[in-house]
Amino acid sequence: MKKKWKMLLAMMCTGCLLCTGAQGEASKFTQEMVDRSLVSVGNTERLHRAMDKARNGDKVTIAYLGGSITEGALASPQQTNCYAALSARAFAEKYMADPALLHYVNAGISGTPSLLGATRLEKDVLRHQPDIVFVEFAVNDGSDLISQQVYESLIRNLLQSESQPAVILIFTFLENGYSAQEHMQNVGTLYKLGMISVRDALKPAMDQGALAWGDYSPDYAHPSTQGHAFLAELIAHYFAQAEKESPVPFQMPRFTRYGKMLEGIKNIRQGDPRIITEGDFPYQNARCYSYDKGWCHRTYKDDPQSMILELNARRMTIVFKQENSKDCGTAEILVDGEVKMTLPGYSQSAWGNPVTQLLSLSGEGPHTIEIRMAEGDEKKRFTLLDFGYVE
Repeated sequence: MKKKWKMLLAMMCTGCLLCTGAQGEASKFTQEMVDRSLVSVGNTERLHRAMDKARNGDKVTIAYLGGSITEGALASPQQTNCYAALSARAFAEKYMADPALLHYVNAGISGTPSLLGATRLEKDVLRHQPDIVFVEFAVNDGSDLISQQVYESLIRNLLQSESQPAVILIFTFLENGYSAQEHMQNVGTLYKLGMISVRDALKPAMDQGALAWGDYSPDYAHPSTQGHAFLAELIAHYFAQAEKESPVPFQMPRFTRYGKMLEGIKNIRQGDPRIITEGDFPYQNARCYSYDKGWCHRTYKDDPQSMILELNARRMTIVFKQENSKDCGTAEILVDGEVKMTLPGYSQSAWGNPVTQLLSLSGEGPHTIEIRMAEGDEKKRFTLLDFGYVE
């Protein structure tokens, strides 16, 4: 096991100045870029606790929550050479008495924002009782107030979860310069979190012409295999700097920066008494990333039946599958008998991906939530994957 890991770790580098490209040429990444990436080590109490567990021979769980960059897009091979896998193995090799006790969780899903991250947090991350969690949504989130509040809610839910993990924020950026780093960094500053910025590391060199975008990414967003190794190096640098800090007790702030609209979000699972009837949306295989099952509309009946939920909640999230197939129809969401939103199961740009919508529920509850196919789409396919709600 250790020999295999060391062979894989050799694809990284002990310092970016030693990195080489695909044909063996010297890398254009520099130690100065690595140093510049560290926005803040943050409060290190929880990280030191995880490192102590590692050195004592206990199991340590490191989870990565984010979009396609975290999933490993364009790394080759993706599962072993994405930045998440590389940095997790590097942590195990450096800090763990028994590297085989590392529990690595990659919870990245392409094209998804913090809204889905908050909704699937319990299922994909918290149930693993993580010791360390990296969060990467800077190129998937908007910069509007709702996006800011959802992101802060996600961070609060992580920090207040049972295992009390160390939370480290990663800020990536697009070729056009976009990143949601500004408001995410404000959140990280308030909660005294570790923060790593790919934009801060690379953009000055790009602006000066010392580095081209193509040296990092072959498209508009995703790192190449060497780019993923560079991200892993940034995380290794973070660990090394944070390790030097003397830990002090972590305290949750008394106030929020933007809001906590999804703090304490809960999920509705199959068999939940809040589901009054599934109607023509039976729970069955769905095959959509980490969602193995969902409520799937497949009926060809002439008298379609709605799915009905009863919720005493202020807001809810709805996750559904979108496909590039005109066999997929549009569903309508009714709240207390009134149509509030439509969910398009078909999109020309879809690839079988999850999409998340946020629904506010005004007035006194409980509320009746009805899900039905739109007129003309009663005999088309549609897949619901998840529901979240905040009381």
